[in-house]
Amino acid sequence: MIEYKEGDIIEGTVISIRNYGAILIFENNKTGLLHISEVTNAFIRHLDRYLTIGKTYHVKVLSVENDGFMKVSMSKITPEEKEIYRQANNKKKPVDEDNIDFTALKEHLEIWTK
Repeated sequence: MIEYKEGDIIEGTVISIRNYGAILIFENNKTGLLHISEVTNAFIRHLDRYLTIGKTYHVKVLSVENDGFMKVSMSKITPEEKEIYRQANNKKKPVDEDNIDFTALKEHLEIWTK
């Protein structure tokens, strides 16, 4: 299981939006709080204008409780940290050409082109 520590940049999916912040779920099935004050440095009246349930966001881990619950921030991620995260996680994996199967396309091509 993946264990996160303070300072890690990770992805979390919003599962609930409350008046005080959003609850996110992470890859290790742990949850965390993105407090409304940690979304942006601007004043937020309606959090649902900044976040969407079901959407994934990059956040920085501020703390991890003993039970694994995390407090996270979007506003504390620096541009440099964002770039390092993107470079580390956007490496394209080559596709093995032996696993590409065009059989379905060949079988239906004549029907689709009519």
